[in-house]
Amino acid sequence: MEELDILLRLLMAAACGGVLGVERERGDRPAGFKTYILVTMGACLFTILSIIAFPDDQARVAAQVVVGIGFLGAGVIVIYGGTRVIGITTAATLWATAALGMAAGLGYYLTCAYSTAIMLAVLVAIPWMEEGLIGKFRKRRLYFTVRGCRRTDILQEVEEVLGRYGSGFMLLRYYVCGENGGEISLLVRSTMPGKVDLLEVLDNLFAIQGVTTVDFED
Repeated sequence: MEELDILLRLLMAAACGGVLGVERERGDRPAGFKTYILVTMGACLFTILSIIAFPDDQARVAAQVVVGIGFLGAGVIVIYGGTRVIGITTAATLWATAALGMAAGLGYYLTCAYSTAIMLAVLVAIPWMEEGLIGKFRKRRLYFTVRGCRRTDILQEVEEVLGRYGSGFMLLRYYVCGENGGEISLLVRSTMPGKVDLLEVLDNLFAIQGVTTVDFED
């Protein structure tokens, strides 16, 4: 393989990774522009070296890229607040981006180009579809943290408020706090219609007697 051919493959990989990296950077994701370029170029170079160094067993090195990129992807997945997992899309995109680098390393320029276009369309168009179409019918899983004075019927009242919106209800944590145990903190999970007015829900929860603070996570 000529050096010029190697350079062209690396540049193709960097260009495709850069395009996806710009989209991810624009959304302030855990992995951005430089990360995607390095992933595609690394996968491309590993593939090229596999072809050159092991002509009789070209999959020896390249096959490890598929597995090895999983460690990098795991690093961008974060469990937020013990209730929400973020970064899965970024991890999946990194994994798919490594495949682009391998395609470039094998010299499949056209495959690399239209695969990049499809991946970019998925990242840009699918969120719009989820918001505009699927969101109308999708249920939202929300986590509410309610703090206030310790009362025997406060949990029942919280359940009644959330029940007005046709939502499911599950108590995840009941914590007694404050001086002399006079305050409580409730963490509840509720499933609501996608277009529910969250400000109205929060106002109704805050209107419960004794409630001092209401927070939520989507």
